[in-house]
Amino acid sequence: MQENIIINDDWMNNNIPDKSVQLIIADPPYFQVKGDFDFIWDSFDDYLKDVERWAVECKRILADNGTLFWWGNSKKIAYSQIILDRYFCLENSIVWEKIDSIQMSLWSVDLNRSFTTHNERLLMFANDYDKTGNEIIFEQFLKPQNPFSIYLKDEFKRSKVTIREVAKLFPSKTGGLTGCVSNWLNGDNVITEEQYLKIRDYLFGDYLKKEYEELKKEYEELKKEYEDKRRCFDNFLRLTEMFKFSQEGRVSVQYNHDTIKPEKLTAAIVNTCSRKNDLVLIPFVGSGTEIVICDRYDRKYIGYEIVEKYYKIAEKRLKEEQMQMRLDL
Repeated sequence: MQENIIINDDWMNNNIPDKSVQLIIADPPYFQVKGDFDFIWDSFDDYLKDVERWAVECKRILADNGTLFWWGNSKKIAYSQIILDRYFCLENSIVWEKIDSIQMSLWSVDLNRSFTTHNERLLMFANDYDKTGNEIIFEQFLKPQNPFSIYLKDEFKRSKVTIREVAKLFPSKTGGLTGCVSNWLNGDNVITEEQYLKIRDYLFGDYLKKEYEELKKEYEELKKEYEDKRRCFDNFLRLTEMFKFSQEGRVSVQYNHDTIKPEKLTAAIVNTCSRKNDLVLIPFVGSGTEIVICDRYDRKYIGYEIVEKYYKIAEKRLKEEQMQMRLDL
């Protein structure tokens, strides 16, 4: 499988391995809203059949700790959500408020006989059926691979120390034994650095050290391993479900596409829900906004665009981005 590439083909013809993609940003046709690509289905039922096909394929290739974003029109996305809910756990129903289109759209209120619309919808899903949280992912994926659990078990065995012996270091308020050590070994909870130090001191510093000279460095390494196994989410921009972003018309007008998404909004998604070198799939490349952002922020990417005209636009845009980045070095 080749990475960092845009392919002129239907994305369903991919050769992407199962559970190999950390982030999918899907901006499919909305069905009879805007653009020629929106009017290729004979009926809405036919469109929803394709949504189901797309959802099944997303489920196949999305990693257990991956995230799926799905764009849609405010009047129709509910139908797609019903389908996607069969395969994923809805985390957020996001509204993109186009902060620079409000005044223009207000003029059409009386003509439309309805409240003005200046937003689009974006669904965020975790790869989980459970509507109450991430218990399934935790039990089947994160818990068995918890690096703290694995390492502590090995070190306890090597030092011939018992769980009961270590548990005495962390008594309850009444002085009795607690189940905290068992929880750490089972992978149910994560030990703190202070607790980690206490056990190491009890073992005279001969264990819980491994190849590192400083405990803090080792603990942070284990912590990073643990965090890397979780679904990536770093809300450094402190965003809510109401995204307020400009349409960036001055940028978008350069690319001949009807439904371009702004770079700042896309960058917020990519940087919040993926890490450097993560693999991102863009099933519907369009003008290439998501591809450019992935390239800019050191994400691996695979993009598909079935319409040759838009494929060429995205390819040209990516090459211009890469050239500018080389000039900036």
